[in-house]
Amino acid sequence: MKTRPGPISPHGGFALILVMITIIALTSLVASFAISMNTEMRLARNSDYDQEMEWMGRSGNELARFALANKSPEQRNIDALNQFWAGGTSMGSNDISSIVSLKQQPIGSGSISITIVDMERKWSINMVANPSAPQRIILQQALNVVGVTDAGLASTIEDSILDWCNQSTSAAFSGAKDDYYAHLNPPYYCKSGPIDDLSELLLIRGITPEIYFGSNASNHPISAYQQHGGGAFDQPTGNRGVSMRGNNDEPVYEIGLTNLFSPMGGKLNINTAGSLALQLIPGMDESTASRIVQQRAGPDGVDGNDDDAPFQNIGEINSGLPGGARPGSIPGAPQQGVAAQGMAAYIDVRSYVFDVQVNAEINGYKRVFHGIVSRAGNNAQQIKCVKFYWE
Repeated sequence: MKTRPGPISPHGGFALILVMITIIALTSLVASFAISMNTEMRLARNSDYDQEMEWMGRSGNELARFALANKSPEQRNIDALNQFWAGGTSMGSNDISSIVSLKQQPIGSGSISITIVDMERKWSINMVANPSAPQRIILQQALNVVGVTDAGLASTIEDSILDWCNQSTSAAFSGAKDDYYAHLNPPYYCKSGPIDDLSELLLIRGITPEIYFGSNASNHPISAYQQHGGGAFDQPTGNRGVSMRGNNDEPVYEIGLTNLFSPMGGKLNINTAGSLALQLIPGMDESTASRIVQQRAGPDGVDGNDDDAPFQNIGEINSGLPGGARPGSIPGAPQQGVAAQGMAAYIDVRSYVFDVQVNAEINGYKRVFHGIVSRAGNNAQQIKCVKFYWE
């Protein structure tokens, strides 16, 4: 005899739904807890690594100082891209590359990689922003190379940079001091002192992100000058700092001031400077700058390897090496005499300030450190650290 099942109670169906909701909620809570615990564990692990990471960064900075101080005797009077510190392959008489490596160097629980860049491969902004120094002409040349063709804008930028860097309380004819910057939104003071970070240029009247970075650069901030929304040379901007005049007459800057200047350093090193920076030497043009780069790079035309022929002194640009080892002169370079002697005010074959970047890694945890190291005068073996920080 078959029995007929009775009707399903609506209370039973509701209980089943309630159980399923409870299971889903508990599963979500467990997953959330697991993610939270994983995050906490990663943070705790990273915190444990912090102190070791810092010492790894400082050790990398000291290793860079060692590499800069212990060059072979024949390389101590110059700094060039074929040397060990710059990642070059030239082997000196006591080359230290057989002792240490600047890439993937094991240390502690991880490893470090070191990159050293000399500041003198670009022009020192503080050296050229001196109204009484002959190097001021470099600032005028730079604005021309960047493509600032409007004479009024170029004058405003030049005078405003000079005002920013100098202690005088009165502004130059086209410049800006506190009375101008105090009316910006937000207001701020004119520094009236040396530039410590090149990005300070974005605070200076007339300098837009396009002039600082170059028109093709992206994802750069809007300068304080543009945020103000006023001034004789105001340029309306979009939300990424890109000029939006809405016509085809907008100037295009192929390069920016950041390609030509550094915040520290001395005279331009002709052994490490690029063609753009070399073009700013008074009396130099683009083709002559390119020939300088080609000559120092050696037969293969590539900087940083064994056949490089770096300049031993600035006179070699004009006279060449004795015995015909180098062409007699570089076509287009200033000739011997007053013009050649005057170049000593602008260029050198050595670098004195270096940016050391240390990439440290422990079990996938990474951190980037920077050290600014400086050579003590003409002593090639005394390298001191003047600044150390991490990104």
